[in-house]
Amino acid sequence: MIKTSTYNLSLLRKLLPVVLLMMLCIGKTQAQGLLNKKININFNHIRLADALHHIGKQGNFYFAYNGRLLPQDSLVSLTATNQTVSGIMVMLFHGKYEFKELNDHIIIDLNLPNLSLQNTDITNDNNTYSISGLVVDERTGERLMNASVYVKEQLTSVLTDEHGYFKLKFKADNPGQISLTASKLAYKDTSINFLQSVSISSRSQTDAYNNTTNKSNRVERTAMGHLFSSAKQRIQSLNIPDFFAKRPFQVSLTPGLSSHGMFSPQVVNKFSLNLIGGYTAGVNGLEFGGLFNINKMDSRYLQLAGVFNLVGGTVTGVQAAGAHNRALDTVRGLQVAGFINKAESEVEGMQLSALHNEAGKLKGLQIGLVNRVDTSKGASIGLVNIIGNGFYKVSLTSNDVANTNLSLKTGTHDFYSSVYIGSNISPNNKLHYFGLGIGHDFMLSRQVYFSAEAAYQFAHTGSSFDDRWEQGKLLLNVQLAKNISLMAGPTFNRYNHSGTYHITGFKNVTNAPEYPNNDPSLDSHQIRKWIGWEAGIAFNSVFSKAFDPAHKVHDNSSAWYIGAAATAGIPWDDSGIVSGTELFTHRELGEHITGTLSVGYTYFLYHNYYYSPPDENYHQIKIQQPNTSAKLIPVKAGIRLYTGKTFFIGGEVGEAFGLFNQADYGSYPYYNRPVVEKPYRSLMYSVSAGFSFRSGLETSFKFEDYGLQSNYKQFALRLAYRFKLGK
Repeated sequence: MIKTSTYNLSLLRKLLPVVLLMMLCIGKTQAQGLLNKKININFNHIRLADALHHIGKQGNFYFAYNGRLLPQDSLVSLTATNQTVSGIMVMLFHGKYEFKELNDHIIIDLNLPNLSLQNTDITNDNNTYSISGLVVDERTGERLMNASVYVKEQLTSVLTDEHGYFKLKFKADNPGQISLTASKLAYKDTSINFLQSVSISSRSQTDAYNNTTNKSNRVERTAMGHLFSSAKQRIQSLNIPDFFAKRPFQVSLTPGLSSHGMFSPQVVNKFSLNLIGGYTAGVNGLEFGGLFNINKMDSRYLQLAGVFNLVGGTVTGVQAAGAHNRALDTVRGLQVAGFINKAESEVEGMQLSALHNEAGKLKGLQIGLVNRVDTSKGASIGLVNIIGNGFYKVSLTSNDVANTNLSLKTGTHDFYSSVYIGSNISPNNKLHYFGLGIGHDFMLSRQVYFSAEAAYQFAHTGSSFDDRWEQGKLLLNVQLAKNISLMAGPTFNRYNHSGTYHITGFKNVTNAPEYPNNDPSLDSHQIRKWIGWEAGIAFNSVFSKAFDPAHKVHDNSSAWYIGAAATAGIPWDDSGIVSGTELFTHRELGEHITGTLSVGYTYFLYHNYYYSPPDENYHQIKIQQPNTSAKLIPVKAGIRLYTGKTFFIGGEVGEAFGLFNQADYGSYPYYNRPVVEKPYRSLMYSVSAGFSFRSGLETSFKFEDYGLQSNYKQFALRLAYRFKLGK
């Protein structure tokens, strides 16, 4: 064993010089990195981006940089012979950038100045720690305002004042090493550590946070995010863009008044309760907001808000709000809102709203008044569907019930929605109707295809729009030109007349008996089923220009408006006239959304009449009775969405206060109870569409329902003028 050891030692001594020489060679080879390569260049007024390409090609490597940081189109001239790449970079950029090697790439980044923590002092009073000091520019010594100073493990932070001074307090039983960090936009971070000698085991929660790279603070650049986040929070997000922690729960009264203090936008919680509203980094469980929730990053599983949710990343699970949901990335699950849902990227699931849904790419279902998608691999059900890879078609047809029919079809050939309106124009055979439908095209070729459609319509044959007309259609379409086609085919019809008898002057679709008729078997609803026909012409086109990225405009406007409006319309049962006035205020919320608040006065004037019994020729006389009226004061709040520069759709909810009394019978059973007269009061809603011009003039059409269980409903035209107050 000893001989062997001696022999090995002797051999090691002989090989040592060789090993040292090899290590020296290896070190020299490693030192000869990309930046130390020598090359020859001769540039004369060429683009900076082209110059970098030539340098990389000659040195057999690549450059990596953020295109927004370099003036790529600026012209440069430079001649160098047998110069290192690092030397050439210094001559090109004059020391404004720094360079790092990574495999076969040279990374170009800004050469940021350094921060310095000076005069730092730490005290401990019964486990309450206090750290104070100054944050200065290391090179110039300038004291820096609005720099973020924080302790990651304790999730506590503060901004420096106008003198660069800070004082940070936190409570901790045994924090172990305390790491104090200073960060500021356009500076390199700096840290200082305070060591403790009294504790062997550390209770620091280093596993409770992630230094996750933040894509961007997109949520704070939206109008809603900017409105509901404080200036201090936005400054801290710029100073600390890449630090996020995890905690079990948080409670907020408003953004900034949180159990996590100013660090709330940097913390992802499993349970988040925002009494009025809150701004956090994200949620990985359940979040509830009395009015609103704002998440800088992702929301997972369940997010509920009284008014709106705004998520800067991806939504996974359910996102529900009374008015508006918005995800700046993808939605995987369900978005449900009273008015508007929006996903900037993709929807894999369902969007459900009363007014508007929008997505970049749809792999699921949208249900709303207006739906908008860049690319659809799913289905959109609504009054209007604006789809980038879809079409719109306006059809003028005639059928065996109504001789004049107009329809708008929007969607894709796989699935589209239809809006119908029509009349049978005849003095003694009148019929009016409107309705909705869905359809699918079976493409035989681009010029010939079959359309299978289902429609549900409300018809008026003398008793308001109480008749129901259901149709199934199979129409053959022949494309005559690029934007014109002919259609014809059979229809299956089921018509339900709401009255017992036929009303003189209107079409008798179900062959209802004339009045009087004493047949006791007569039902109050007359139903008829039959096979009919429909034929007409269609004008069609595709949605393309609207989805060109060059035509997309990001809106971050935030102006206030006040105005007044006048309305004129007809009641739901077409038995009089309705007039009114309105005072309103508007606030632009960005992304083409405007919040609305209004108070008005509405006057219903009903023309009452009845038909006399028919004479021997079955003629009836319309007999006028005294008019009746109703006066209401509607108070409403809602959202308006602009789909273009001037066109908008809107929705509002509120309360209608009647200037009259209404009988209140109490709860059932109400017999033997005295009738009590109470002022009329009811929940109400309104939907509208129209144009708002830059001059301040507005014109629109609206439907208003002043009580779900009442007849106070109107179709009205609205003319308004508004004044811009400022931003």
